[in-house]
Amino acid sequence: MTTIHTTGEWSGYGKQNYYWNVYRLEGDIVSKFKCHRFKFFDDKESNWQQDESLEQSWAIDDPAMPEWLRGKL
Repeated sequence: MTTIHTTGEWSGYGKQNYYWNVYRLEGDIVSKFKCHRFKFFDDKESNWQQDESLEQSWAIDDPAMPEWLRGKL
């Protein structure tokens, strides 16, 4: 899987929640992942945790894919 584009990070709800989008190419499918990092306390110290979820995907020839994203291929 190849990363095509990563957006800037923005603050989410709460003080230590941050989000960004990553667009990846795998074969002939482009996928948009929403990434999230947040800080939590585990009774001893604060730790950062990160996760991601698939938001949307397009075939390379899909007319619904955003034009700016097509230009990055």
